[in-house]
Amino acid sequence: MTDEQTPARARSTRDPLATIRKILEAAREEFAANGFDGTRVEHIARRAKVSKQIVYFYFKGKDELYWELLKDISISTNERLLRIPFEELEPEQAVRAYLEGVYDVYAEDPLVAMVSLDQSMHGGAQLRSINEIRTLQKTLAERLAEVVRRGQAQGLFHPDMDGNKIEFLTVIVTVGCLSSFAMLERYSGRSWQQNPADTRAFALDFIMRGLRK
Repeated sequence: MTDEQTPARARSTRDPLATIRKILEAAREEFAANGFDGTRVEHIARRAKVSKQIVYFYFKGKDELYWELLKDISISTNERLLRIPFEELEPEQAVRAYLEGVYDVYAEDPLVAMVSLDQSMHGGAQLRSINEIRTLQKTLAERLAEVVRRGQAQGLFHPDMDGNKIEFLTVIVTVGCLSSFAMLERYSGRSWQQNPADTRAFALDFIMRGLRK
């Protein structure tokens, strides 16, 4: 053990939870700004104001830090969406509430869109599966599927539509709407987002039209 590591580890034991929180907050900021490929452990350490050795003391490396953020995003997003009273709402209202929930999660936290694009590029390489996330995802999928079945029984939704397709379409449209404006403006020289509320309404209406019979 080097002289640099010895005092660092000793200091880290004074308030390990606070140190871990600082590292995770710094990792969130770095990944949001630079994506997975552009982020380095030394940059996270510098932002957290700890040594790189301290980061490795608590985490195996960049992959584990990234997974911790993905896990937090997945759990909090699914828990938020599960608060929607699917059973109490009419099918179109329930699906609309789901779409609004997903869109707002992405709009409120730029990191969510960043990691979605990152994982599309990496084929989900940093994703893991744990029981807590699987249970939340399964419960949400079942509730959404039941809403779709009710809507189909009432002749509202296309018979080929299902919950998986709604989930996929929602993420694709949402990420595209929230992440592509700067690129489109630079490419075309035109402003594409005059009013965020209008963009949100257009995206949700677009998806809803695709669901209807």
